[in-house]
Amino acid sequence: MTSSPELFAGPGEMRQRVRDFDWSRTSLGPIHTWPRALRTIVDVALGCAFAQVVLWGPDLIQLYNDAYAEIIGKRHPGVLGEGMRVSWPTHWESSRPHFERILQGETISLHDAPFEFDRDGATTIAYFTASQSPIRGDGGVIEGILATIVETTAGVHTQEMQIDRDRLLEELQQRAAELRASEQRLRELFDQAPVAVAVLEGPDHVYTIASPRYTATPGGGRPLLGRTIREAFPELAGQGFVETMDRVYETGEPYFVNERLVKLDPDGDGIQDERWFNVGYQPLRDASGVVYAVASVTYDITDQMRVRRELEIANQSAENARVEAVTANQAKSAFLTTMSHELRTPLNAVAGYSDLLLMGVRGELTDGQRSDLERIKRSGQYLLGLINDVLNFAKLDAGQVQYRFEDVPVAQLLESLEELIRPQMDAKQLRYERGECESELAVRADPEKVRQVLLNLLANSVKFTEPGGIVSLLCRAESDMMHMTVKDTGRGIAPDQLKRVFDPFVQVDRHLTPMSQQGVGLGLAISRDLANGMGGSLAASSVQGAGSEFTLTLPIARRRAV
Repeated sequence: MTSSPELFAGPGEMRQRVRDFDWSRTSLGPIHTWPRALRTIVDVALGCAFAQVVLWGPDLIQLYNDAYAEIIGKRHPGVLGEGMRVSWPTHWESSRPHFERILQGETISLHDAPFEFDRDGATTIAYFTASQSPIRGDGGVIEGILATIVETTAGVHTQEMQIDRDRLLEELQQRAAELRASEQRLRELFDQAPVAVAVLEGPDHVYTIASPRYTATPGGGRPLLGRTIREAFPELAGQGFVETMDRVYETGEPYFVNERLVKLDPDGDGIQDERWFNVGYQPLRDASGVVYAVASVTYDITDQMRVRRELEIANQSAENARVEAVTANQAKSAFLTTMSHELRTPLNAVAGYSDLLLMGVRGELTDGQRSDLERIKRSGQYLLGLINDVLNFAKLDAGQVQYRFEDVPVAQLLESLEELIRPQMDAKQLRYERGECESELAVRADPEKVRQVLLNLLANSVKFTEPGGIVSLLCRAESDMMHMTVKDTGRGIAPDQLKRVFDPFVQVDRHLTPMSQQGVGLGLAISRDLANGMGGSLAASSVQGAGSEFTLTLPIARRRAV
């Protein structure tokens, strides 16, 4: 049997490499001798937007797609067609029991698992979430492994879930005979998918496959299989989704859209619930190239959209309140203080009950339940941090902050900050430099508030400096004032934005900052007000593309005898 000229056809580097590779040099043999199951799963993996790798046969020969090639960096393309033992000798012994479990029929998921990689000439630790499933051959015997991988390095470092914009199975271009022959295996893969996937066949779009995640959302538990989309979702009439699917089926052109509002009625009681999704419709073609079905890939981003809108509303309200008269400003501060206190109580309860459930006080948790609880806890901690910023700013704005002035030795203060900021520095692979300061110098200030300002400046520098950069903490005495400067080699601040960095509720270059690193824009405003309250000042300078400097200036108290 010879392979069809359409097999593995289409754009992409790895499709070309798989077609051109001399497979006769491997234990797999020429492509036309491969079992149907192997050809089918490789074709699906090559068309997937997520990183996927197929490991086949006793040697676990590797076949992977473009996204996986980006992850392994310099290892690509050398590992194509190689066995795992040869390609990854340092990981083999620790991974072999893992592979043996999968080849015995077990599906294994890894969450934020660390791996060591050589990227850009430097060894670094990257984190991944992966689903690894057994693949059955034509005879029903397990012959390989399919791994779907998502890199979560940024999310691990920032302790915030990165907004998933993942799309699974963007291209399901394969012959109808192969799709139907491997339908059960594809169903098993869909069951493992981290996004909602469904296949709708024919011009009426009849559901033939629906993953559990799709059945739950957007399905809401309603029956789907064997029903048309119009029968299953009558509330979609007039929202444009069915018409869009008609157009994809008729033209063969895929459709993708982010942050699409969908009004759903899961209970059928006429009350519609607003949900937001990233949506993709991919046409599926048979062996003759005719579209016979549409694959629907959706990802529910309702929670993220609601949080973002709430923050946008809060920021806008704060900005409007800032320019009001003094009386209105005082009323705003009182309101923010009350609101923050009221919100912190339930958020602390959310964190506490999450910890109790994670400890197993209500019984054993499934992996999915544990993952969801950990996300709930992280989100609550993130919101609590934002609320604390708002409360601190409200106290400053209302003049309720008390200062405890004493002589603060500068050298000891700067030395104590290193152990607090070092974990963040190491996590981003930054070099930390601390200048020498005369041991007898002291400033007249509140020690906790000085430490709070400098830690905030250091944390900002870490946040906006790329790995390999430098963050410095320097001091300089001039006349009767002490200048303590935090300097970095980050991306810097545009000149037209520099004058706004200390304004409350303002974040410059917000579009360049991951949402997991965004707050409400109060950190620098609070730091400036604390500096002013201690009789000092906080100033900023920056060269875009070369880094920034923030200088805290405080009165010198005295020169201590040493």
